Amino acid sequence: MSRKMNNYFTSKQRQVLRQANKRWNILTGAVRSGKTFVSYFLIPERVKEHYDNNILFVGKTVNTLDRNVFDPMRSIFGDKYISKIIDKRFVYIFGKRCYVVGANDERSITKIQGLSLGYCYCDELTTYPESFFQMLKSRLDLSNSKCDATCNPESPSHFVKQHIDNNDLDIYTEHFTIYDNDRLPAEFVKNLENEYRGTVYFDKWILGKWVKSEGLVFPLFRREKHYITYQEYLKYYGSNKIKYVIWGVDGATTNDSTAIVPVAILQTGQAVVLDLFYHNPKVNGQLSNEQLIPYIKQYMDDMESKYRLKQNGAYFYTTVDCAAADLKITLGSHLPAYFNVHKYTKKDIQQTTDIVNNALGRNAVIILDIGGYYNYVRRTFVKEVSPLVVDIENMTWDADNKKYDPSVPNDCADAFRYALCAYFINPDNLWSTPEANIYFKERIINE
Repeated sequence: MSRKMNNYFTSKQRQVLRQANKRWNILTGAVRSGKTFVSYFLIPERVKEHYDNNILFVGKTVNTLDRNVFDPMRSIFGDKYISKIIDKRFVYIFGKRCYVVGANDERSITKIQGLSLGYCYCDELTTYPESFFQMLKSRLDLSNSKCDATCNPESPSHFVKQHIDNNDLDIYTEHFTIYDNDRLPAEFVKNLENEYRGTVYFDKWILGKWVKSEGLVFPLFRREKHYITYQEYLKYYGSNKIKYVIWGVDGATTNDSTAIVPVAILQTGQAVVLDLFYHNPKVNGQLSNEQLIPYIKQYMDDMESKYRLKQNGAYFYTTVDCAAADLKITLGSHLPAYFNVHKYTKKDIQQTTDIVNNALGRNAVIILDIGGYYNYVRRTFVKEVSPLVVDIENMTWDADNKKYDPSVPNDCADAFRYALCAYFINPDNLWSTPEANIYFKERIINE
């Protein structure tokens, strides 16, 4: 490697370029640590080596693959050598036609069945379904097949971590921390340290460790960032049209509360939680779902009067906890058809919690502080912190770190999670949301 190229890479990146020559070459660790950047420079050699074999590039989606890998490579090597993606199926890399696929769900396995691969590149490997990863292993069926992959760490029990730790396999793995990238501005690193310190995400996203999500369920929530007044909303977001409203619903008729949490999606992709509906049977007394309908209808009418949602062309989608089957049926029979009432079935707790935390970490969601909430059963305004904020700030994991602690209420947070994940389950929606840091900078300047 020339002295000029030596200066182009960090010490850790140079180590990867020297040693990543196994069947599996997996770069894992912190965000912004340089692991994905150096992987771009492994690709030309792999393409040359396997020019006569099938080559596959995989991402969580084809769009994220294009943004994370091909766009930066075009900037480095030029459009002449890294083509645009054709029909979401192919891309030409240094003249070689390569397959591209997204591994967004269990059905993705069908995209690579029967395919023999000389080389595969995997972006965001830990986000794939395990079934896809297992199928991919069998597709690397040549004596010299190779796979290069990048990923952020997840739980120590994650299937990728188990793969990495298998000493019987032909694997090179390199662990990155954010400090391995000495090209990052010191102020940026310091800001990340301050934002994540004291949370499990410091270990994950700064130190790049494979750790459990212990303690608080939503450690990235900050009132000063995510809980804003209606006046602040009008000032900084009011000019943006609401395109969609996703009504997240969780309910029960005995001890647990019934909550409807509306997540408005602005034309910028920003998510905003509007006024919620909250019925606590311990306060109001037990009511059947049918008995709640008049109050819910009044709530919906009030929301339309306040925000003119349907009048201004917003599309509605209502997602109800699949465990609340009677409530789903009741809402579906009483609300207008345009509410599009469906049951929420993708309830993987770890995955959906991570989606919410990612949205909070990117400031892609905010919650309106209207001074409390209106109790429609008692017809009185309750002046207190939103029950949603109380849930988010207090929820913890159980002893096994697999489910939420059942002793801590989570009805509002569950409704919020269903609504938010109905939109942000698509990674493109989260990645495309503008950084709210712009908003906070403007807020500081203006005030």
